[in-house]
Amino acid sequence: MGFVPALSTPPTTRIEPAPVVANIADPRARRIRDILRAGNGARRTILIDDEENILQALHDDVRVDDIFVAGETRELGQALRCAVDIPVHRLSDAVASRLFRGEKRVRTFALARCPRRPTLADIVRRRGDILILDGVRLTGNIGALTRTAAAFDAAGIVLVNSGLISVYDRRLIRASRGLVFSLPVVTASRHDVPAFLVESDATLVALSVQAVDPVAGLANLPGRVAVLLGSERTGASPQLEAAATHRFSVPINAAVESLNVSVAGALALYERLHRAA
Repeated sequence: MGFVPALSTPPTTRIEPAPVVANIADPRARRIRDILRAGNGARRTILIDDEENILQALHDDVRVDDIFVAGETRELGQALRCAVDIPVHRLSDAVASRLFRGEKRVRTFALARCPRRPTLADIVRRRGDILILDGVRLTGNIGALTRTAAAFDAAGIVLVNSGLISVYDRRLIRASRGLVFSLPVVTASRHDVPAFLVESDATLVALSVQAVDPVAGLANLPGRVAVLLGSERTGASPQLEAAATHRFSVPINAAVESLNVSVAGALALYERLHRAA
């Protein structure tokens, strides 16, 4: 699993002059509009925002067909411009505004072929612990946990009742900084989890505010662990909570009700690193 190294001040290359897409009826604009309307989960083509995420997609062998720059943007980072010979198109401010409407203005984005969707078997074949997110629906939290899982060498993430049609949802790509292309993130049902745990030879443990044992105890568990995290409001489902053989909590100030799920997941995976250290 490799990640794109960060460039502190990436050099830039001027985009060769090209006709500006200045009409919403232009076939290129219509294609973008259709993808935005359908959503990434319903298309064979996905939209990837920002140069960093496009670079990560290319690094993970995602086929990028076209790159678009909008408004006054006239330059691309050298790493992206020279990564591969990809057509670059320019959108006028007016067309970009109509396409993205009230959203935060996107200056650089790409259209790419949707990769093969990962499966539970992909996670089983990899080394490392696992995150199981039950009822976690905010893409910002899922994306943050994807970055965390990649940083701490986890095998993958299982999403239960996430509400996502596809893990290649544009919002999740953005929130994960493109690392959803590197780490298997799989949607599954609660009924899939027991057999998956057996196949992956993983012990299910839950993080819960009601638990007595502190999260540091995770470091002492042998073998592979699947960490169960639920939503901040309702927690994990009773079905999966009951299947957990260990429960841990993160000790915090009593005046604070709970931690964000992405923070709790990061602490759990960090504690697991001590076992390998």
